[in-house]
Amino acid sequence: MEEEEKDDNNDILTKFANFVDSNLRIFRNVSWILAGAGIVLILRRTYAFRQFKAVSDVPTEFVAKNISFRGHVREVRLDNTLGIYHIPLLRGLKKSYSSSDTEVSEQSSLLAISLLGLEFREGGNKWLSDHVLSTKVQMTPLQVTKENTLDCIVYKKKGWFSSMSVNEEMVRQGVAVTCHVSSLTNSPLDATLQRRLLKAELLAEKKGVGIWIRPSLLERLQSTLSFPVSRLKGAFNAVQNLSLGRLFSRKATKDEEK
Repeated sequence: MEEEEKDDNNDILTKFANFVDSNLRIFRNVSWILAGAGIVLILRRTYAFRQFKAVSDVPTEFVAKNISFRGHVREVRLDNTLGIYHIPLLRGLKKSYSSSDTEVSEQSSLLAISLLGLEFREGGNKWLSDHVLSTKVQMTPLQVTKENTLDCIVYKKKGWFSSMSVNEEMVRQGVAVTCHVSSLTNSPLDATLQRRLLKAELLAEKKGVGIWIRPSLLERLQSTLSFPVSRLKGAFNAVQNLSLGRLFSRKATKDEEK
């Protein structure tokens, strides 16, 4: 009896092994399908397929964890914010975005992005139009403002393997200055940004660029000399007017005596 049971068990194992061997491709395909389904679920949870068409669409997790995402700058607005068309991660792999993609329907789907830690100065808006408009950028969000804009550190490609911070570059070119953001006092990323912005501002002041441009030696001499010359002219005119006034008064008295 025991031998018969052993034979039965061996037969079952043999049949199962034969079934697995004959259907090995099916099992492999099923495993690939399950793995693919798992990856799709993970990507969906990370918003890889979703396009953000308004600041309210950006998940709070992105802002809290400073998760970067990409976009294309379509507008430089008068209030010094950027209108950026969000490029989803996976959609961006399938389609190349450029200025030729601009359509009327897309204009209403632009994110209002403000450059964190900056106060714009003369030439700031023009600098953005000249250097950032119609380019692809990467944004790292830190907070949503009261004006419903997204405060970000914006990065632009500088070469094949490097990028520059637009926030820093504007301060470095003297078209913006550093400002403290009280609502981000406890943010390590903002603290790092503030240090870099202050360093850039000192460099701009040292180089004398943008609002830090200093007059040349000739201009300073002209301004220094022009002040006493203008005073001398004023004094000469006053004396001349005074002498003329006395002359007329004398003539008037002579005429009265006659």
